[in-house]
Amino acid sequence: LVNAVKKLEQAVNVDPTNDKALYYEGMLRYQKLGELPKGEALLRKAIEVNGKVAEYHYHLGTTLAAQDKNPEAVAAFDQCLELDAKHGEAHFRRGMALEAQARFDDAQAAYREAIKNSPRLAEAYYALGMLYFRFEKYPHALQVLKNGTGNAPAYAPLYKALGQTYQKQKRFEDAINQFEKTLTLDPGDAATHFNLGMAYESNGDAEQAVQHLKRYLVLKPSSEDSLRVQTVRDVIARLENRGRR
Repeated sequence: LVNAVKKLEQAVNVDPTNDKALYYEGMLRYQKLGELPKGEALLRKAIEVNGKVAEYHYHLGTTLAAQDKNPEAVAAFDQCLELDAKHGEAHFRRGMALEAQARFDDAQAAYREAIKNSPRLAEAYYALGMLYFRFEKYPHALQVLKNGTGNAPAYAPLYKALGQTYQKQKRFEDAINQFEKTLTLDPGDAATHFNLGMAYESNGDAEQAVQHLKRYLVLKPSSEDSLRVQTVRDVIARLENRGRR
């Protein structure tokens, strides 16, 4: 990786108008080395040399968004989409940058464009579904997330989001079904074990609830909220005490 960056630097030094070398060096710096400002600067230089390549603008947008420069990121994605109106990833990333600015209607429209142009882009279904979830539009969320599982069946977060949506509607059996599907794809997801345990508890299955809540305690990240952890321990103790009576 270091050698690749050095060779690209040399290519730029030999020919400062080599937009491809500027682009690839910028990509390596921001994607692989985490050097976001340097990557941004190189991508800007590539665009100065040749502003007619959609991918240059797209990756500038992603670099800007990663630095929380969301208005600038939207402008970069807009430039990408002027050159390639069907760039699904650009529509999706644009939606994320818009949502980060609380421009929710615009974000919704961007996610829909992403799905329209890239029907198998799982993250776009997830983002749109969770946007509806955020505003308690649960029927809309369910429809989008179900469409997502049909087009991207291997993407675990879609099933997890479906489970959470059903859980909000107190449709616990449906929630359990979706959380179980999530775990077939991502068995080590602590949050899903927590949600599944709580869904089983709400559905009256204490044994399964305790099993998954204990699994959550094993898998939870060290940074987990202490109040949630204590709540889980309290639920486990209550259910196990009930079972001894």
